Amino acid sequence: MIKIAVCDDEEVMCEKMKYLVSGFLDRHREAYTVTCYSNGVRLLFSPADFDLIFLDIQMPGMDGMTVAGKLRQKGFAGVLIFVTVAKEYMPDAFAVEAGDYLCKPVDKQRLEAALERSLKRLRSKSEKSLVIQTVNWCRSIRVRDIYYCEVIDRKIYIHTRDGIMDYYGKMKELEKKAGTWLFKCHRSYLINLDCLWEYRNGTAILENGEQIPVSKSCHQALMERMMQYMDEEE
Repeated sequence: MIKIAVCDDEEVMCEKMKYLVSGFLDRHREAYTVTCYSNGVRLLFSPADFDLIFLDIQMPGMDGMTVAGKLRQKGFAGVLIFVTVAKEYMPDAFAVEAGDYLCKPVDKQRLEAALERSLKRLRSKSEKSLVIQTVNWCRSIRVRDIYYCEVIDRKIYIHTRDGIMDYYGKMKELEKKAGTWLFKCHRSYLINLDCLWEYRNGTAILENGEQIPVSKSCHQALMERMMQYMDEEE
């Protein structure tokens, strides 16, 4: 779920932003919450851990730039978007790593473009990773970089876009860690469906050209998972 805050001293502006943001996310079928704040102090002391904050600059008391700086100091690593009538503060926005700068009155298309970029950034930050740990080392591998995993004797080989990583381990333990991210198509193989190019005659052909055997017992499950996967992509 995406947690969003809108901070503006004008109640009408807060409600308008909430309406526009909610409409966009509803159309994209995103789970979300939108919370409005009438001043920066209330936002700063809010217990909520927000992913995206829309922040006015010219507010009574603590201005938006100061609020943004304090948010970053507190460790806020989400997306920050300024919404203001004051264009002259735009250069200062870079200092607090603002994701965008929208001028009032807010253009709907401009706002939706900013939301599109923000969603991509948030998704990439929460990207799935597989953590592999042995006695001597620990490594995190992005799932999208994995083609497939195989076990030979007692050694596991993880084939990635950057090469092959191997270590001594059990396929059952790796399968448990991978969950639904990787599909077990054979007792000795896990494949990444994101990298599956074609499936025919009991063989999964990956985008890098490698051919992975699919056991008869896994055929139906793979067909069903592929259909489910395509539905999710749509």
